[in-house]
Amino acid sequence: MRAFRLAVMVGVMASVLAAEASAALSETKFPFVGTWRTTIISQADAEVTLRRQGLSKWIAPFRRQTPFTEPMSLILVVTPKEWNLYGKPKGKPRVEIDYNAKYVVKGSTLDKIHSTGFTTLRWSVKGRKLTLRWVKTTEPPYAGIPDKVFQYSLYMTRNFSRVG
Repeated sequence: MRAFRLAVMVGVMASVLAAEASAALSETKFPFVGTWRTTIISQADAEVTLRRQGLSKWIAPFRRQTPFTEPMSLILVVTPKEWNLYGKPKGKPRVEIDYNAKYVVKGSTLDKIHSTGFTTLRWSVKGRKLTLRWVKTTEPPYAGIPDKVFQYSLYMTRNFSRVG
């Protein structure tokens, strides 16, 4: 009977420790949580990024679907639970671009999750600078354009600087 009680007690303690570890993990504040902003990005800047990444063949179709309808800075707002990217043309209100995404962190990568799939990005924070690099995606093409094209133009044309 004593062995049974000991086994039950050990099992309960293990469950409590696992729950506490899980809760602590979910409350972890990653260094990229906060508000970030790029300098001004134009359609031409995004096209340079696409050329450098070997995505030149997608530039013409991308022009018809571009979020860069005019030069703008990008504002990335990351909370402990959500990822929202906005465009902010000079002197105008910000507009939603890539929003209401959830994310899961796996070491130096994160999966940005939408209902249609996810995009894996490698992240790095050095001082007040956030750098994101595309790894892979399961997101479907938009208007026939691979999601990778949008991800590179939005997240890899400029680094993000911490706001505040």
